Amino acid sequence: MNTFEQLSLLSPGEMCTGSARLAYLQFETSGENVAIAVLGEFDSGEPFARVVTPKVLKCLPQELGVAIHSFGALIAADYIAWASTNRSTQTWMPPLGGIEIGRPFIVDADDQDGVVLAALERCSLFHRPSIPKNAVAEDIERPPRPAFESRFAQSVRKEVLFQKPSLEPGFNRTFSLTNSETGFAIDYVGHAYATCYAAIDPKSKGFVRLRAPSAALWRLARARDTFGFVTPENFELTAWVPAPDMPIYSERDYELVADMVGELKEQARREGLGVFPTHDSLTASRRLLRQETSILIN
Repeated sequence: MNTFEQLSLLSPGEMCTGSARLAYLQFETSGENVAIAVLGEFDSGEPFARVVTPKVLKCLPQELGVAIHSFGALIAADYIAWASTNRSTQTWMPPLGGIEIGRPFIVDADDQDGVVLAALERCSLFHRPSIPKNAVAEDIERPPRPAFESRFAQSVRKEVLFQKPSLEPGFNRTFSLTNSETGFAIDYVGHAYATCYAAIDPKSKGFVRLRAPSAALWRLARARDTFGFVTPENFELTAWVPAPDMPIYSERDYELVADMVGELKEQARREGLGVFPTHDSLTASRRLLRQETSILIN
């Protein structure tokens, strides 16, 4: 059973009706919308949510494929987490900007799996899986991320473990909002410090530029909520930003970066989180070591 089947609180074998809505990723520059998740309720009142693409579609540009998959997964998980606290799904709001929720529509099927499938088949990017379920589950366990952001996170990890190998268990921790075996990744969780890594590149596509760091903030906030009494003291987003006066970036690019950092800091403030902008992985690694350990970094 993969994560998104677990997100559907199903009781198979019943003829049923469901009400569903589509969550769309909006592209500001072109005005296009792409359905990335299906959200709804069965006639019994049980919620369901499913990402449209349970894995990154290789036929799409890498940044677009990653965004559609990872943002859809986040939307589905947040919707189920909201519903699991007995709050009305009608009052749920998407945790990311630039996501539009469509009008509800009714779906009939022989059972609840059929309701979900019928709703998904309204989405242009959905196709029935043609690979083993286990392979899909493995792909979901380690959600992909933009290449530059992944390289930055890996560089920080390498620097930290060179200085303090004993911190390795803190990297790439996962948590789940629905008590499933798979979940979302937090780049580092230790005794005193937790962080996710993001990259704010003004030349990346607009639909990814701010939403990917915002998604990292969401993961930090929800992970903190699940930790209970063993919560680290400091949760923050570590965000790579371009160093000043790099020739590939214009003055307008740097203004865009400043605006995005300001927006992220405001989002973080509302969640009681921090944002640490940095120009390189070495500074980020020193930040983690100083927060998490008492060793002196020269």
